[in-house]
Amino acid sequence: MRRMVRDAIPHAWRAELRRTLRRLQDWPSRPKPARSFAVDPERFPIRVFEHASRLLKEVPEDLMGLQRSKVRNLEIGCTSMDRLLLRSGDVFSFCSLVGRSSYRRGFVDGLEMRDGILLGAPGGGLCQLANLLFWMAVHLDLEVLERHRHGLDLFPDDGRTVPFGMGATVFYNYKDLRFRNSLTQPLLLRVSVDPPLLRGAFFSDRTLPFRIEVFEKEHRFFRDDRGVVWRENRVAKRIAYSCGRTPQVKEIAHHLGKVCYAVDENQLDRSA
Repeated sequence: MRRMVRDAIPHAWRAELRRTLRRLQDWPSRPKPARSFAVDPERFPIRVFEHASRLLKEVPEDLMGLQRSKVRNLEIGCTSMDRLLLRSGDVFSFCSLVGRSSYRRGFVDGLEMRDGILLGAPGGGLCQLANLLFWMAVHLDLEVLERHRHGLDLFPDDGRTVPFGMGATVFYNYKDLRFRNSLTQPLLLRVSVDPPLLRGAFFSDRTLPFRIEVFEKEHRFFRDDRGVVWRENRVAKRIAYSCGRTPQVKEIAHHLGKVCYAVDENQLDRSA
């Protein structure tokens, strides 16, 4: 019944309601995300972490046009936050920096997931930038304040370099990616579209006092009693300290997503 009522309300109305509720939710604390940009990035010469992802991945042919057009959205997203300076204690907010995606602001239709359906919408594809930022934040042991992910595994792995589920979906303004620079040193963010890759890196004025390895465990595909196939895993990080302190292992997340493509029966976990 709840789903029927929700579906009877146009998506645009539901989105505006959620945006209003989010503004009211944020109002008491009045968060002030970082908005300082470095004019002298050479002050931060040490690259403490970097990552890159392919701009175009293999998707069904009828979706490739939206996959290609998302590059423009990613360029706008990168421009909005390149050279952002995060001092110790500063908070990063994806939605605050990128703002609302609209045709008037130059965004184009890219691939977006809405109510479990893939379609074209202005700003579609920005999640790839959020994915990259979240992956870097995890490797710097930053305090993740808010992160959302899709509950669906849409496509088979295509050159995957990070564990399943490590994405961060964003939708202005009620699905944000926020993290705090919990280090004692400043961080300079550099992001760019450099075909065929989307690139990101954090720089600082000194090296990190630790090194982080992110790893996956308990990964499996399984079929439930209704015949639905699911993908599940846990992701953790191992922190090795340069001072000789005992290494730490922290779990990052437990992921469970409905699989939307055919999975070989030999891959299924029969113990489920």
